[in-house]
Amino acid sequence: MESSELAHLAQENTHLKVTIVHLETLVEKLQFQLAQLTRRQFGISAEGLAQLGLWSPDETPAAEAARIPTTQVPAHERGKPVRRLLPEDLPRSVIEIDLAPEQRLCPCCGGARHVIGEEVSEKLDIEPARMSVLQYRRKKYACRVCEGEVQSAPMPAQVIEQGMASPGLLAHVAVAKFCDHMPLARQERFFVRHGIELARSTLTDWMLALGQAMSPMVERIGELLKSCDILANDDTTLPWQSGRVGKTTTARLWVWRGVLAGGKPLLFYQFTADRSGEHPAEFLRGWKGYLQADAYSAYDRLFVDGSIIEVGCMAHARRRYFEIAKNAKTPGFAYEILEYIRSLYAIEREAKERQLSAQERKALRQERAPPILTTIKERIEEYLPKVLPKGPLAEAIGYTLNHWTALNRYLDDGRLEIDNNALERAIRPVASGRHNWLFVASERGGQATAALYSLIESAKANGLNPYAYLRDVFTRLPVTKAKDIDLLLPHLWRPSG
Repeated sequence: MESSELAHLAQENTHLKVTIVHLETLVEKLQFQLAQLTRRQFGISAEGLAQLGLWSPDETPAAEAARIPTTQVPAHERGKPVRRLLPEDLPRSVIEIDLAPEQRLCPCCGGARHVIGEEVSEKLDIEPARMSVLQYRRKKYACRVCEGEVQSAPMPAQVIEQGMASPGLLAHVAVAKFCDHMPLARQERFFVRHGIELARSTLTDWMLALGQAMSPMVERIGELLKSCDILANDDTTLPWQSGRVGKTTTARLWVWRGVLAGGKPLLFYQFTADRSGEHPAEFLRGWKGYLQADAYSAYDRLFVDGSIIEVGCMAHARRRYFEIAKNAKTPGFAYEILEYIRSLYAIEREAKERQLSAQERKALRQERAPPILTTIKERIEEYLPKVLPKGPLAEAIGYTLNHWTALNRYLDDGRLEIDNNALERAIRPVASGRHNWLFVASERGGQATAALYSLIESAKANGLNPYAYLRDVFTRLPVTKAKDIDLLLPHLWRPSG
């Protein structure tokens, strides 16, 4: 056989090997995607390996288990649920239940039995929403002698002038939509059942007006967040009917979270027509500090000059290995990495349970976490040549290595978090709402959505009842001076009266 033929066959052989690797990678990816889709439709979503029922840590092969740090958890039995007492501030209707006269006689001697105490049991009751009308009666005055101009007292200032909605009704509609995810069309039917006709268009106009009225408060939240030196950010999709009816495009809601002095969190939501990196860059213009966010490439330019320091999210890295481990029938490499990451989270849990200060948490992390992180890096670098290029495991390892410095950044400051989960929890209500009300119908609607989410989620983060908070704010805002606007923000708000 001539050398040219041998060269041609060698070339073909090389081509076939490349094709086989490509096909193997494609098959692995497709199997991975199929398993993901199947689980999303029929399986569990929680990221806990023990919940999968595939294996337990004790079943890990001994050679692998020896390399994995473990945390001993004492055995325990699940106790019976204890019914909590009902809140003391709820109104109580007392229902007296007594023995019949003949039952009050002692069965032994026939004498009268005396009351020695009582048994009290409580049941929670509820009545359907009770509507009422606030009727304002303003006396009119005029002079009989000169028949001068008629005058009456002005109406109290309203957050929406010339409307029929009270602060309580506005708060109810806003919380029902943006906290309980009830579309305005369903709310329209709710009011009809109570004999009140409120068109969906009217409810929409109210929410738009509230978004505009709340803008000074929301802008102030954004200003206060930029006074923090640690911020977290993420974004999510928001279908937007930007053109003709029936067609939607994908807008974004950006969420910013910071913690003010005294441990008071605030959340700021921004609506934008697209996911351009210009939006976070504009918000952060002139700001310096730690930014915890996902690995979206548009953020890269923010970290170039070092004034903004990137903090990674361990949950993002963990999730990639977890998706792979869920596909496996036996423990494998992804499961091993998850065990190491679980040890990192055990340190965070201990710091929380011991209520350590930021300095103490930093010291605990720097004492215990570096050996685990070093082992993770060594293991994934050692294992990378063994996996199919561009396969799910290669991508998981690549993500971890590419963002290794950012993933280790939480060791530098005890105030930093190991992951961005607190921010992701603030995005979850948007996903639930989006599933129900589907889209925003205008840019103004997107701005109103962002404003009301900012106030409602900030109120929830500060332990407030969002309805009570908004009702009071809608009452007080029209008579609050600009210099006092901070007193209405969730972290400083106190009920009036």
